Parts: sequence; C-alpha cells; structure tokens
Amino acid sequence: MIYLRHLFFGLTLAVFATGAVRANDLFNNNPLPGSLIDLSDDGNAPTFLTFSDGHNIVEGSMGWDGFTLDADIWTFTVAAGYEVSEIRLVSYNGSNPVAPNGHWMALAAGNTIDTTQSVNHLSNALWTEETDGLGNSNTNLLALLQNGPEFGGIGFSGNLQAGDYTFWVQEASSFVNQYCIDFVITPVPEPGSALLMGMASFLCLRRRRPRK
Repeated sequence: MIYLRHLFFGLTLAVFATGAVRANDLFNNNPLPGSLIDLSDDGNAPTFLTFSDGHNIVEGSMGWDGFTLDADIWTFTVAAGYEVSEIRLVSYNGSNPVAPNGHWMALAAGNTIDTTQSVNHLSNALWTEETDGLGNSNTNLLALLQNGPEFGGIGFSGNLQAGDYTFWVQEASSFVNQYCIDFVITPVPEPGSALLMGMASFLCLRRRRPRK
C-alpha cells in the first residue's frame, strides 16, 4: 500500500478524565519509531482498544486516497456495572456530504462485525458533521445509532450495557477524512436512585409549603 495507516495507542490521564484512552490512526508515509499498531480494516479481526471509565478518544483517518479504500474497525469492552452513555463526534476534518448522503458507521455486539451484510448489526447509520454554532463538532453518534438501523439490523434502545462491541467507520468518497470520536463510559445508575431523588424532592416541597 502506498499509504500506511498506523495506530499510536497509549494510556493517558490527561485527556478528559482519569483513566481515559487515546488512540490515533492516520495515513502516514513515514512511520515514526515506537509502538505503532495498524488500525484494522478487517471486520473479522478488529483492533482491540481498552476502554475504561470516563472519556475514551479514538482519532483516525478514513476514506479513498486514490489507491486504497480505508476503513477503521475496533473492538472494545464495557465492564460490568458500566455503560456507554455517549458517543460524540469531537472533531472532524474533511469532506462533509450533504444529507441524505453521509459517512458510514456500524455497531455490532461481540468482537467481530459483518462487513458484507448488515443483518446482524446492532445498528448502522450515515452521519455528517454538525456544529454547535461556534464551529465545534456536536454530532451525537449514539443517538443516530439508537434511531437506526438505517440499512437493516437488530436495533437497540438506551445506552450500551456491559459487553463486547465492535465499531466500524468508513468513507467511500475520494477524500481522506480525519475524525475524533469520544466514547463516554459511566457507571450504571442504581435502580433506586431516581426514586430516592423523587422522594427527596417531594419532602422538600412539603417543607416549603406556607402554613395557612
């Protein structure tokens, strides 16, 4: 391949929160020395990324460089007692298709994903970059997946609970697109917490009622 894709993978405590993970995968003609791992484009052998409580950043490049169609596929595990509460596009640099066109993403349960058909995907969707008015990316990828699948699949609702998942992003246009995606993993709220908060609010309201 003329363009090599590499992944610089490391644990860092200064990304957004303690225990965050940052993974980098970019088209690169001149690989730097060190621990470089190719971010997989094989749905049967995705790159495994260790996600932990907090913000887990995945940065990459995907697209068609004129010679190779690049896809990025990775697997991660959500530990017992935790859930993926947000998947947010942090930044994006490249061509941005106009709806109904978009960039491809898909999610599957387990440590593989079928790249030939979508019947076993938990969800899939086409996404484009949105901004918050200040030029910052603000696309809620988890919401798009919850509203899917757009192209056949199982479907799911709510947050992603404990288990193994495989995520796939790809761009079929003749551009190279750089992205940064944040997977936010948080503790699952205890079943009684919402009820207790409701009771506390009720008691506060009773105490504040003026006497007749």
